[in-house]
Amino acid sequence: MNTADDAGVFRLNDDCALVFTIDILTPTVSDPYVFGQIAAANCISDIYAMGGEPRLALNIVGFPNHGDPETLGEMLLGGQHTSQKAGVLTIGGHTFTTKEIKYGLSVVGFVDPHRIITNAGAKPGDIIILTKPIGVGTLIQASLVNKDAHIDMQPVITQMTTLNQSAAQAMKSVTTHAATDITGFGLLGHLVEMAEGSKMGIELYARSIPVHEGALDLIKNDLVEPGIPMNQIAFANRVETKDVTVPMTLLMYGSETSGGLAIVLPEDQLERFRELYPQPAPVIGRITKDHPGRVLIRGQACFSNLS
Repeated sequence: MNTADDAGVFRLNDDCALVFTIDILTPTVSDPYVFGQIAAANCISDIYAMGGEPRLALNIVGFPNHGDPETLGEMLLGGQHTSQKAGVLTIGGHTFTTKEIKYGLSVVGFVDPHRIITNAGAKPGDIIILTKPIGVGTLIQASLVNKDAHIDMQPVITQMTTLNQSAAQAMKSVTTHAATDITGFGLLGHLVEMAEGSKMGIELYARSIPVHEGALDLIKNDLVEPGIPMNQIAFANRVETKDVTVPMTLLMYGSETSGGLAIVLPEDQLERFRELYPQPAPVIGRITKDHPGRVLIRGQACFSNLS
């Protein structure tokens, strides 16, 4: 709890512990089925980030009193289908009346108490890899204000509906010292929490961070989604930049929905991880003893031999 980790863990016995999480979202897309998929992937991700195996879920639904039942049904169906892909059984839930739609899951998983992966185990010299591009919040905001006419939103939707399951499986098959999933607090917020929890510093290399096409151009044209100032207020006092452009810095503060895993592991484990997870997962930074509890972002390229 005191390191703001992704989920709570309760030991049942020497060999098994529960991993328990809850989250709820407002719609990020207009299609209710797709939104259900996104919400489920986002909520289940917290279990993956802890090294757990998700197993059970309860739906949590806020819905307008006179809302369309078909919309509700499609949303729940999307969530159920994504949960099923993760091997998660939905066994009930709770609904309440709201002015705007809200949907999420409470998810229970299992983990070996001796193999829990937290956000507080990073060690000096470790590298950080990221399994999905950033910029989702900015692109969603663009779609909400009709400024996405020349942007292909399909890669963003595909990312948000994709489970972090295969990356989590690869992570558990190598020596992993820490992990977190990148969601509402943005890349910088979640990594600040990791730096504080691990009592280590983090150095990020801006040119190594994957970004969705079009996101930086939107920020350059003064589109700033609400998560950016919110996360700046919360975390900027523990972030330092050096030779980094303002748009890229702002994007790293942006909120993400169903983002990737930031995985921290020794450099000698990278090749094995990539054998198990052949999808793009660039090295974006390193753990250091310097500036503990803080994140330093450098603008110059680095890790050319690891990219």
